[in-house]
Amino acid sequence: PTDVFIAEERTVGPSLGSDSIRMGVNAALYGSILVVIFIIIYYRMSGFVTVAALVSNIIILMAVLAQFDLVLTLPGIAGIILTVGMAVDANVLINERIREELRKNKTIRASVQSGYANATRTIVDANVTTLIAGGILLWFGTGPIKGFAVTLSIGILTSMFTALVMTRVIMELMTRTQGKQKMSI
Repeated sequence: PTDVFIAEERTVGPSLGSDSIRMGVNAALYGSILVVIFIIIYYRMSGFVTVAALVSNIIILMAVLAQFDLVLTLPGIAGIILTVGMAVDANVLINERIREELRKNKTIRASVQSGYANATRTIVDANVTTLIAGGILLWFGTGPIKGFAVTLSIGILTSMFTALVMTRVIMELMTRTQGKQKMSI
């Protein structure tokens, strides 16, 4: 037998959680700013469409979270960051598919239509797979894991909407004029 003694004792106050959330939000903001700058430089005018979709994605995601009175926690912020990453990926796929079609000397309008048609399958496949994983996390997870899963699942749905519907409407409106010979992508 041995004696039990307390080697160290610590108390964690509520400010530690708020500090972590503030630093998480700052990291998300700085990362998002760098991504936005890169997208605008690399994709030019189409980059602005992508950025509009990303901003709309975050606004819609926050609106849905607020509508259901869901609390934003550190795992929720991680879900939002992953959502932004997946939304960027979807828009990059679309823009690169459009570039491929333009290299085949198709018209701008045909390139946009083909680009979206080819990218949609890949985007839906990747997002549905992640949505299934989010559902499993929600089903079997506890506490913070459920918060991450909820935010991720809502974010996947909003990012698919903004990438496949919103950007397509904007791109279709931009390419509507028949005389337009070049596309800034």
